Amino acid sequence: MAIVLVGCGSIGRHYKNAFIEKYNEHDLYIIDNKDSVLEELKKDKIKCFKNFDELKKENKEITYGVVANWGPDHISTAKKLIDMGCKRLIIEKPLSNRKDDLEDLKKRCLKEDIFITIHHHFAYTNIVEKIRQAEDKFNLGDPKGIRIIGGAVCLSTNGTHYFDLSNEILKTKPKHITAELELDYINPRDKKLLNIGGMAFYKMENNSFINVSFSNENSEACRVEIVYRNSLMQLGSDHKLKLYLRKMEDVEKFNDKITRCGELNFECDISYENVPSVDRIINNLFNQNVPIVDIEKAEISTLMVIGAIDSHIKGKRIYYDKIEDNGLMIS
Repeated sequence: MAIVLVGCGSIGRHYKNAFIEKYNEHDLYIIDNKDSVLEELKKDKIKCFKNFDELKKENKEITYGVVANWGPDHISTAKKLIDMGCKRLIIEKPLSNRKDDLEDLKKRCLKEDIFITIHHHFAYTNIVEKIRQAEDKFNLGDPKGIRIIGGAVCLSTNGTHYFDLSNEILKTKPKHITAELELDYINPRDKKLLNIGGMAFYKMENNSFINVSFSNENSEACRVEIVYRNSLMQLGSDHKLKLYLRKMEDVEKFNDKITRCGELNFECDISYENVPSVDRIINNLFNQNVPIVDIEKAEISTLMVIGAIDSHIKGKRIYYDKIEDNGLMIS
């Protein structure tokens, strides 16, 4: 059985190392378009190719595929792997930067029974389970919304992970989107890729919210605040969850009314398994019948990025089911 890894950059190297260290009973083939990467792989005696045409000459049956090249090529790469007979794939985020391409892949996977799981980090941890346990233990109620704050972390590159987590926590998807963005070409991966800063507001179908505030003029790592009626849960850049509660005597004093006097005090840390998710997504690919993050789930986070760009360009609020594709390249 053969594994094809397309793209051996920052995340691709993690897949390569995992396959070599833990799954070396499979034949590994790597495609990358950079000569320097290919030279390094050849020194390590790894079979590597510059494109699919070179790989096809090997005449190998492809069992598993991993799409880890740059974002704009994710869908076209997945289609090439499927054309070669691959039925089980991992696709790195963002799933796509084109709405129509994504829709085409969805239809094909349904028709041909293709297994695709997408790498949204938090879905491969137990963080949502731990949040739910804390909600029950401290009687927090349902979350009212989520704030995502950071510097030049990019609405797509890092934001996609946090959108997926936020949608899971809020148990809903966006209704409409309003955004004013900073669209800069400072992405270190490639100068053709956008690095998306600025502000985006998502009103969700259940009336909760997601507020995003990123700045391309700042180097702050990402943090998340989950807002409840009388409490707040914070996920810091250290990936630790902290719970803050309002004093119950204050809640009782104001008869549980919303006031400007809701001081929050640290209650406890909440531990979760923040393990390397590459190992878990590979296990999902090899050993499980159902994708942990399927295309329909990943589509929501992808469209949240595309929708924010659409709102920014048009200068108005965009309804989630009316998002139009502007063709800008994201990763």
